[in-house]
Amino acid sequence: QCTYDMPVFSPPGSPSIVYMGSSMQYGELSNPPSGVGRRSNGRAIQRSEDAGVNFTDMTIDTNGVSLHPDQHAIAATPFNPNIVFIANDGGVWRLDGSFTDVHSQCASRGITGNNLIDCNSWLSKVPTTITSMNAGLATLQFQSLSLNMQNPLNQIMGGTQDNGTQAFGGGDSTPNPSWFVTFFGDGGNGGINIANPHVRMLTLFSQAFLSQIIATYHFDSSDAGTWNPVLAGYPSNEVGWAWVRDPGSNSGENMSFYIPVRTDPTVSGTWFFGAQHVWRTQDNGGPQAYLDQHCNLFVGDFLVQCGDWVPIGQDLSSTSFGTDKTPGAAGYVVAINRSAGDSGTLWAATRRGRVFVASNADNATASAVTFYRIDTSSQPERFVSGIDVDPANPNHAFVTYSGYNAYATAAGTATGHIFEVTYDPTTHTATWSGDLASNLGDQPITGIAVDWQTNTIYVSTDFGVFARRSGKTNWQKGGNGLPPVAVYGLSINVGARVLYAATHGRSAWMLNLQ
Repeated sequence: QCTYDMPVFSPPGSPSIVYMGSSMQYGELSNPPSGVGRRSNGRAIQRSEDAGVNFTDMTIDTNGVSLHPDQHAIAATPFNPNIVFIANDGGVWRLDGSFTDVHSQCASRGITGNNLIDCNSWLSKVPTTITSMNAGLATLQFQSLSLNMQNPLNQIMGGTQDNGTQAFGGGDSTPNPSWFVTFFGDGGNGGINIANPHVRMLTLFSQAFLSQIIATYHFDSSDAGTWNPVLAGYPSNEVGWAWVRDPGSNSGENMSFYIPVRTDPTVSGTWFFGAQHVWRTQDNGGPQAYLDQHCNLFVGDFLVQCGDWVPIGQDLSSTSFGTDKTPGAAGYVVAINRSAGDSGTLWAATRRGRVFVASNADNATASAVTFYRIDTSSQPERFVSGIDVDPANPNHAFVTYSGYNAYATAAGTATGHIFEVTYDPTTHTATWSGDLASNLGDQPITGIAVDWQTNTIYVSTDFGVFARRSGKTNWQKGGNGLPPVAVYGLSINVGARVLYAATHGRSAWMLNLQ
């Protein structure tokens, strides 16, 4: 990764001092056979005071505070070359300018020979204190935001690129709740159980699947019509998580980098995720006592299969649904949604534009679930970025597409970005509107949320959030105050009159609806 994250810096006036950043040396954080032994603290940042002849490890301070693995920039104060600021995927951090010899830690790491010699050298001068400077620095790249539908103003969870899954809140009596990191890694999509908000799920990149029980949260909001930043902090609280499936290795099916996940809006314990099939669990991935004993990521014995997901219905990438729009392993599911209007209607779509509806997704016999394909050649052959289903009519939804019409025109395929769709469960066909994008221009739509109380449609793009009010045909800015930033997902609670935006680089934002 040298061309991506390898800054080299020498403070002006101190030519013998050199700082070098790199990607974390993960092999030095584990014991053989997966690594070379714990001969360093990862060496994400190294420092030399003899012009690069010898380096020591700046990654972890004496209190165990660690820098993020991926570095981007280094700078020092003009009055002290040892007070250094580190910019990385985890924000901005400060080395306090003092150092401590902790090489005695090496003796207990089970390493010998040159590895022990290296460790003694690298840990002979580590930072005494590393301090996060991220309070108020809203730069996280959120993939999605999940709400506790029983308490949507007070409880939020969201996956972020390379900064874990963040959760917002505190106990019900917490006067000043805040964000905290509830799990590390690349946070993807997740959800909060409709009836028991202590049961939640998250995904990591590469499809690792998890479940947990955690505490409740609280916060207040005001200022209807104005976006407010929901700032993220970094205290860690990685408790209670249980591994309930790695669908990639267990199913053999192909799937998205961040898989789509949906908690059922009416049936507690039922969840869905998308691969080539739609997969389902009806008990939160398994009985809780079973998961606690065998599958807890920190204390589980892992002597059994973790997770009880089953594929429902047909393989939606199959040629039995046609040979168009990328059949096969590359045609995996990218969007799933259920209606709160019943217990069985489920909409799903694939990465090149296939759209399906099943009316019996709650059938106890997984193989008896039946999907019907409802798109035609008149709809785009592009990534389906969002589905929002009408809670009053489970056969009515809005569907959005990413990509550009210009490429579709050049390829001779259908164009369009936003469609209103009504499915007929008797004929198993659907009526599609024309493209509703109107004055939005030819830009990818990244998500959709409908205020079904006012029939206002909100869509997200690479330049923010836009709204089409009921009875209008043109789109306007969705609210005031949101920067022109890429928004990767929208989450709404109509009853609480609140809309959330997951941005790629400006953290999480909320809009109180009129």
